[in-house]
Amino acid sequence: MIALLARYGLAVLLALAVAGKARRFTAFRLSLGRYGLYGPAARAGASTVVAVEALAAALAVSPAPAVLAGAAGTVLGTVFTGLQAFLLATGDRAPCLCFGTEAPVSAASFAQAAAVLAAGLLLLVSG
Repeated sequence: MIALLARYGLAVLLALAVAGKARRFTAFRLSLGRYGLYGPAARAGASTVVAVEALAAALAVSPAPAVLAGAAGTVLGTVFTGLQAFLLATGDRAPCLCFGTEAPVSAASFAQAAAVLAAGLLLLVSG
């Protein structure tokens, strides 16, 4: 039961993230300048993030083994949580546009990233 909840929780979180980024794709692409990505590199980076999130969401609801969905969620969650922690630690309150909003990086955006990580880890250990 926990694995099923983690699978669908991960899928919903990632689907919301994809929808938010897709809805405000230009703003998301421009926000990657905070990480040194500009022009074509930002376009490629933004497209890659959206595609990987969408694929991971699809994997979470597919008949693929839970451990694969867990690995995808864990990798994405680790990267996102790490970036959020870095920005919070350095005092950089740049908008993350994680779910399509331009709210500054905060404990709430950190919690969203950590939820992706937690769902991925749950799937890894239960799968």
